[in-house]
Amino acid sequence: MDKQGQGAIGLGVIMMVFITTIVGVILFQTVAQEVGSTTNTVVQPNLTFTAPANGDRVDIAGQELLSTPVVSNATYIIGDGNYTVDEIVSETTGVKTISFRTDDALIAGGEFNITYDYGADGYIDSSGGRSMALLIPLFFALGIAFVALSPTLRSDLLSKMGK
Repeated sequence: MDKQGQGAIGLGVIMMVFITTIVGVILFQTVAQEVGSTTNTVVQPNLTFTAPANGDRVDIAGQELLSTPVVSNATYIIGDGNYTVDEIVSETTGVKTISFRTDDALIAGGEFNITYDYGADGYIDSSGGRSMALLIPLFFALGIAFVALSPTLRSDLLSKMGK
């Protein structure tokens, strides 16, 4: 072993790299999952709900409406002049949500199914923002690799092994 400590990897450095790598991998999993939930769309087939009274609204699942919804009951598709589905700031929760409003008294109180695509809570509506969010886990993984490999590369361990 080198008496001056040059070129040797100490136990403290190994422990620091080990702990940093473990914490980094745990945080990486969380970050990657959250990036997935903010960039992926959800297809909602046949969500069943009861139409509110004429002129009233009911909040349905989702934050960002991404497709034209289709509303139907057990026998036929309801015309889009009888209802409005749009994005609003909810009066009950105070956050942006998708809302169904009844525009015709004939369908008020009826049981309906709605099919639509939406972005879940936290969805990034900007395509550029979604692209940048996908880069976060990539650079996080590169950072973990750099922390794990830098002590080995600085100590010239590979050249001592003949590589």
